[in-house]
Amino acid sequence: MSVSRANATGRFLLVAGVVLLLCITIGAASAQRCAQTCTFTPDAKIMARRDALLKLDGDSAKVIDQLTKALGDKDPLVTRTAARMLGDRVPGGLPGLTKALRSKDLLTRRIAALGMGAMGPDAIEPLAGALKDESPFVRQAAVISLATIRPSGPQILALLTDAGRDEDGFVSNAALRATAGAFALLDTIRLPKEGWKFVTDAERVGEDGNWFASDFDDSGWSDIEIEAVWQDFGHDYIGWSWYRRTIELPARDNAPRVEMLFEGVDESAWLWVNGQFIGAHDIGATGWDKPFRLDVTEALKWGQPNQITVRAMNTAHAGGIWRPVRILVMELAQ
Repeated sequence: MSVSRANATGRFLLVAGVVLLLCITIGAASAQRCAQTCTFTPDAKIMARRDALLKLDGDSAKVIDQLTKALGDKDPLVTRTAARMLGDRVPGGLPGLTKALRSKDLLTRRIAALGMGAMGPDAIEPLAGALKDESPFVRQAAVISLATIRPSGPQILALLTDAGRDEDGFVSNAALRATAGAFALLDTIRLPKEGWKFVTDAERVGEDGNWFASDFDDSGWSDIEIEAVWQDFGHDYIGWSWYRRTIELPARDNAPRVEMLFEGVDESAWLWVNGQFIGAHDIGATGWDKPFRLDVTEALKWGQPNQITVRAMNTAHAGGIWRPVRILVMELAQ
């Protein structure tokens, strides 16, 4: 094996390890959703076509052409194998991987997106397209690959920043983790524990009622603190609830990137700042103790009051914003 092939294989294994770790955290519901979409039942003919691909060796145009043609196979076992093997052909496999991103099979598209991380800057454009895939599993794979491309640059950072606002927490959390390494922390502001307003929403009417609006009148809501479950304040309740508070931020000239870090919400959360929807943390029951970060750079107003609204939801036991919430002010690392 050549040095370039060895390096490519090493990068693939590194990315695969990261993917495995992330997949462990996606929650039973998401895992089941993927499993239902990615199942297959191979027979002898299918296995023979797959085995023929596995016997291919080298990076010749003929080998790459055979693997690319195999992406048109009717069985996903064959297309997934072809996509995986194209990911080992650096950089010649990129056109085939780009084709694989258009596969009807979710897992073939995900494998293709993961394989592009080794392809270098030429893979940025097709990965940008993969960030718009209907499946969060493909979008998250595109995030992982973009984060591994070197050299990195403003284009990749912009794509990862946009992915940090993805409606699916599986994608946005991966993007925020990926971008964190590009920034250095300037300042941390801890949100106050006291002074929050709270109401339950068993009928789930809050969003239609604009309970997140900056000028919404929450004076009739209960008083509550964060960094504690809502049961501690007499709300023996399981379901959807809302928190609201206005915070005053100091004037600031330099805040290139600002994220809000939630250290724990049991179990899901949706955030609005000054009436603008920011994003969600909603990965199922396993999300109750998982920290998450949301990009609030464009929504916060420095030197002014800022209205913060959080909708929280739990399906069992305790609920609410039970750990601290912090605003992280960052700049690009040198």
